[in-house]
Amino acid sequence: MKFPFYSENLRIAIAENPLALTKEDNVLSCAEHQDSVLELEELKTYFVKFYDDHIPDFFSCNASGYNNSTFIQEKYPENLFEISFRNSVGMTRLGPLMVRVKNAKIPEHIYHSMLDYITDKYANLVFSFNVPLGQSYSKSKLGNDIAYIEYLFLKRYLLDSSPDLDGIAAMIFANPHMKLQSEHITSSIENVFFVKPSDMFMTLTKNDEYVILRSGHPLLATGLGRALSYKTGRNIFTSQMFEERRYHSVDTGENRFVKHFLKHIQRRINVLAGTLKGVSGGFLNPEIELNIDIISRKNDMFLNDPFWQTVGNMSFIPENSQILQRREGYRQLFSLYSLLHLSTRCDFSTEDFRNLLETKDTPTLFEYWSFFLIKDILDGMLKNVSSKTIVSEDQKEQKVYQGINIKYEGEVNLWFNKNCMGSSGSKPGEDFSLYENIGESYSHNLIPDIVVSKGKNLLILDAKYKGKRGTGTFYGEDESGGISKWKDEDIDKMHTYREAIRNVAGAFILYPGEEAVMYPAHNAKRRYEGVGALPLKPMTGAMPVKRHIDDIAKIINDFLNEA
Repeated sequence: MKFPFYSENLRIAIAENPLALTKEDNVLSCAEHQDSVLELEELKTYFVKFYDDHIPDFFSCNASGYNNSTFIQEKYPENLFEISFRNSVGMTRLGPLMVRVKNAKIPEHIYHSMLDYITDKYANLVFSFNVPLGQSYSKSKLGNDIAYIEYLFLKRYLLDSSPDLDGIAAMIFANPHMKLQSEHITSSIENVFFVKPSDMFMTLTKNDEYVILRSGHPLLATGLGRALSYKTGRNIFTSQMFEERRYHSVDTGENRFVKHFLKHIQRRINVLAGTLKGVSGGFLNPEIELNIDIISRKNDMFLNDPFWQTVGNMSFIPENSQILQRREGYRQLFSLYSLLHLSTRCDFSTEDFRNLLETKDTPTLFEYWSFFLIKDILDGMLKNVSSKTIVSEDQKEQKVYQGINIKYEGEVNLWFNKNCMGSSGSKPGEDFSLYENIGESYSHNLIPDIVVSKGKNLLILDAKYKGKRGTGTFYGEDESGGISKWKDEDIDKMHTYREAIRNVAGAFILYPGEEAVMYPAHNAKRRYEGVGALPLKPMTGAMPVKRHIDDIAKIINDFLNEA
């Protein structure tokens, strides 16, 4: 991409050097021709200048309630701004200006595969939570934030999965659930070729349409004709006959559920579009608007098929139906329905999912990805006993902390964002004999990302991706923009965890780099008793480098066997 870039409609110019943003006429004469999407690099700093005295609102506030200060680093005189897209990747926007950010650490295709992996693991975790529906639903998840999680599930299961919504519709229409129905209709006697005893009985008890037959009529020779003549003394015969008609109907409880759920999806999509778009009319991530529109159109096409015209309204959900649980097409929709209704069981930070979808925040993505990889390791070693949300309240800081706890057999636990509560502290001159430190941390609260515990012993694994801004490279970046090595300041944080938190055997950073190091502590008896850095780099398909995950699995296995 050549610079400066200039948009005549917006009267906005972008350059790598602020000195290139001179008078508007000069910029216009040498500016790159405007493309539909502006490509920028995550590593670089850019400067944006508005040539209109009125700076558009979109540059400070976007549709979802986000400030674009996510990207704005400095504001200078004469409507000049310094921007950077550190840690972002893929499509984003500066108001109506579409931008594609290139990221060398986690490219866009790997980002999307990691997000799909997290979504699938999140869904599995939701179904494993053994708490009553809605018990952990918190007020903080109402409104915009929960909408991001709903959108993530709808996108994953209706657009990105195989089968997608079109495939689900095709499977249901190709093999719909039907039931055999029967009804009795009246037919003219000359159109009746076979009569069952039950039909004849119904005709005689409910029919009052009879005719007089001429002498010698063939019907008088039938058993019914003789019986009627004997009973009435007249040559009469019924003019019509009740017949049982059998046919297959698609008006079943299962199809009523599908019709109801498709209408529910359409309502949710409409709500999501309004909720996520907000008041200023756009998304920070334009893919959200595109995907919502695609889901809406596919769902409309499915729901408007003539197939549904004879399907009634749902009065109950046939939850135990084998059709909903097993038949292709039906089971995918029933699984999504269950997931959307059970998602409140699992209280991950909804702000995190806003960051994952709106700003495509790679540090948050890496943190969740690392957690679910550790969970996969433990799932392969031990039997899962229970999963639940842990809510702890800090009265001093007036904060509520939420984390996830997964229990395994053998007193093994996996924690996500475990809040190690601190102590109240002591003051000079106070009687020290009266002081009691009851917190897990002897100073302030500490919240490591991932904790594996066995009994009282802890192994801390802290996902590290984002570093300090400043001169030089960014968090261990090499010249190509990747990450090769840890930073000493992150090792220092592991020292803090190991020294301040009770019963920590080892504390290690997980980072998307290449080099590994373990520093056994003084008097350590095992290699993991210390601090260090462990690489965990994502590859295509959201899978980690095998050597990296194998090393981490061995450390966890050693800890569980020896702790």
